[in-house]
Amino acid sequence: MPIGQHLFRSTALVTGAGRGIGLGIATALAKAGFQVALTDIDEDSAARSASLLGDQGYPTLAMKLDVTQADAWAHAVGEVTARWGGLDLLVNNAGISPRGTIESTDEALWDRTLAINLKGPWLGIKASLPSLQRRQGTIVNIGSTRATRPMPGLFSYVTSKAGLLGLTRQVAVETLGQGVTCNMVAPGWVDTPGERLIQAEQGRPDFPQGVSNLTTPEDVGGAVVFLASPAGRKVNGIILYLDSGLHVADDAGMVYLPDEQSVRYHQPIANPFTPPSEPRS
Repeated sequence: MPIGQHLFRSTALVTGAGRGIGLGIATALAKAGFQVALTDIDEDSAARSASLLGDQGYPTLAMKLDVTQADAWAHAVGEVTARWGGLDLLVNNAGISPRGTIESTDEALWDRTLAINLKGPWLGIKASLPSLQRRQGTIVNIGSTRATRPMPGLFSYVTSKAGLLGLTRQVAVETLGQGVTCNMVAPGWVDTPGERLIQAEQGRPDFPQGVSNLTTPEDVGGAVVFLASPAGRKVNGIILYLDSGLHVADDAGMVYLPDEQSVRYHQPIANPFTPPSEPRS
């Protein structure tokens, strides 16, 4: 059954779904008619979020999943297929975004970042592919603008997300003709509990103050729903940016310094088509 037809029967597995972007994705999918398996390394958060959706009448399943372990993936996919008969959509969302330069990143941090952000999606795709092939399903990897626009101080993270884009395209090529699609959704700045903790550790306890045009978890969820819909099934092997133009326009007007006369990276440019006396929006 191609995904998008009879959505009430379609089944999705979302990693890192206990909170933040993952929960936003799971919520959007549930509202679109999917049965959703919410998985997370934090089993309690997955259970709380699944219960929240279940209380609203949406069919859900909560599971602990360490995405770096092949056996854990086999168990999770087996549970989903046993409960709901198959899998139509895999969303690889679980990830970490540690700070560190090429000099300050040690082997332990490098290995952990690549294991979660890149090895995890590969293991998930490998475990899920037989079911996705049977149901002509789809894979959505949650990446980042930083996959193609590096930023200083995010050494292992940027490398892992660039690798995830390569994985996305390679899977799309290898599954051509099987009815399976694979794409990456790339948010820019997203206000999540995890990001707030990271920013606080970096001396920004006021985050997201000073950042505009934020992407929301709900925005990411909407993009995933689209890619899994009939309208999105012709999209394959692409990176879909959800970053207000960050990947093409420096900060895309997202980061500003309230006490300065300029925004980060560049001076404000007046709109030549706006009369000086007319206020700009």
